[in-house]
This record gives sequence, C-alpha cells and structure tokens, in this order.
Amino acid sequence: DLERTYLIRTLQGISHQRSIRFTFISGAVNTCGAGLVHDPSHPSDHKTMYQLISSSVVNTPPPSYVLKLLNNNKPLYIPPNGQRSTPSVPTDTKEDMMEIFTHDVTGQPRDNRKLMARRNYVAVVAYDPEVVNGTFGRTDMQRGGGKLSLAADFLVQGEGAYGNVVKFGPVVVPSL
Repeated sequence: DLERTYLIRTLQGISHQRSIRFTFISGAVNTCGAGLVHDPSHPSDHKTMYQLISSSVVNTPPPSYVLKLLNNNKPLYIPPNGQRSTPSVPTDTKEDMMEIFTHDVTGQPRDNRKLMARRNYVAVVAYDPEVVNGTFGRTDMQRGGGKLSLAADFLVQGEGAYGNVVKFGPVVVPSL
C-alpha cells in the first residue's frame, strides 16, 4: 500500500517536472479494460496516468463473480505519501476505470462496462495530434509539435475458438 502510493506520487512528480505522461500497460489478469489515476478538478494535468489492461489471447477469462467484484463503483483515492490508504477519503488523486464496454461481442448490452472477461489483445498507436487533425487527404503536411498521444484499441474475441474479433475504443491518452 505505501509502496504503491510512493510509486504513483513519485511518477506524478516526474511527470510534472519533465512534462511527460505515464501510461501503464499491464496484463496477466485474463481480462481487459482501461483505467486512470487523475485529479478530478484538473482531469488532464500531470497527475493523470492511464492504465491499459490486456491479457494474452490464449488465457481463459476469470469467472463472472470475479468480474462483478472488480466492476465496483466505489470511489478510490490515492493518499498523500507516507499515509495508509483509506479509499473513500477524498484526496487530490482519484482512481477510475473507464466504461468502454457498453455492449458484449454479441451486441447485447452489458451491466459491467469497465472490464471485459474474454480473450483479447490491445493495439496501441502513437500519433501527433497536430499532424493528424485536419490532414485527411492532404499532401502538403507539415511537421507537428512533436508531442505524441496514444490511441489504444481493445480487440476482443467473439464466441467460440474462432469467433470474430470486435474492436472497442479507442482510448486516447493525450500528451501532456
């Protein structure tokens, strides 16, 4: 608990000093989703860090009761350095999961929209928003500002061993 808080607060300090955005890519939980740690009053400042969660395509998803437990709506906050976590006590940094899975691969609406328990992978692309915005079809493209953002698409396998793949996203991680 204290180590995790120290890591998050240290990375927030580095992000502030260097004007860089930290993004965590994680897995081995046999599910997919996207979360962020952020300051609710300043949603895009240096405290904002994204987490992209995926798993290897061959792993079997966890049981549905595990996903129900993880799809909670309780607010979680990061305490100041050196203090133990009391998740419901508001601080300047909050943890949230993004609701990107509004429907299942079958097209049916879902109640648990934060995590998808199916075989999946994530495709991440870095791009310069200044170059991409408004340049479709143009041949006289100029160099952008050099600040790269990320776009992550979650590709989730449908029913059966050879089910079609359904794309969810993109989750856009803006540059700082």
